[in-house]
Amino acid sequence: MTENLKVELPNFEGPLDLLLHLIRSQEIDIYDIPIAEITRQYLNYLEKMKELNLQLAGEYFVMASTLLRIKSQYLLPKNDFVELEQEPEIDPRQELVEQLVQYSVFKKISKYLKQRNDSVPVTVSKEPSAGQAKTISPLPLGQLSESELANTFSLLIRRYKLRKPESATVKIKYSSVSDMTKMLEEKFLQVAEISFFSCIQKIKTLDDVISLFLAILEMSKNKKIRVSQGREYGDLTIERID
Repeated sequence: MTENLKVELPNFEGPLDLLLHLIRSQEIDIYDIPIAEITRQYLNYLEKMKELNLQLAGEYFVMASTLLRIKSQYLLPKNDFVELEQEPEIDPRQELVEQLVQYSVFKKISKYLKQRNDSVPVTVSKEPSAGQAKTISPLPLGQLSESELANTFSLLIRRYKLRKPESATVKIKYSSVSDMTKMLEEKFLQVAEISFFSCIQKIKTLDDVISLFLAILEMSKNKKIRVSQGREYGDLTIERID
């Protein structure tokens, strides 16, 4: 890992953006973050930003407190004796990893939409605050617009536990948006509607879920399908438009 930070600092959209920068620049596994090292580098970055007289929003310091709390949990003594019926300990990094995965999703979606000059009014780069993340409002029932679809995807991606690839040494071929569009079109030759959960049931990678979502978004925009939600926080129904 690099010890020195660059003097020329990029503009970050928030603390999650900064964390992703640190993780990606060193090719760190997002599912296995070395919390002590990342905390040290994050705090060093804040110091460098203050030295350059850059204005820091309060959320950066909230994230610093979160990282220090997670780090302190790792320093607590472990109980080697575990009862048979005792549930395994939850990794203190889990919630942070989920937030980083969700934000990574939005970064990739935002980049794709910009490349396609998409006019869908969806805000995908703004980081949700800690309070917003825990108090997501239910979406209107019935048919969803493109922006509502993106917001729903935000919620579903937090609920759906994406699995880490079993081996980092295995070369994985990711599906493109066109691949997922073709898959959906083939399904619609057999049935008139499908569910979002059924589509992602066998998907193992985050990139493939993103490709599926973008395929749904484009097909919805092109009036090939309509997407609806039968109940609050529930599955999405994807219906073919004849």
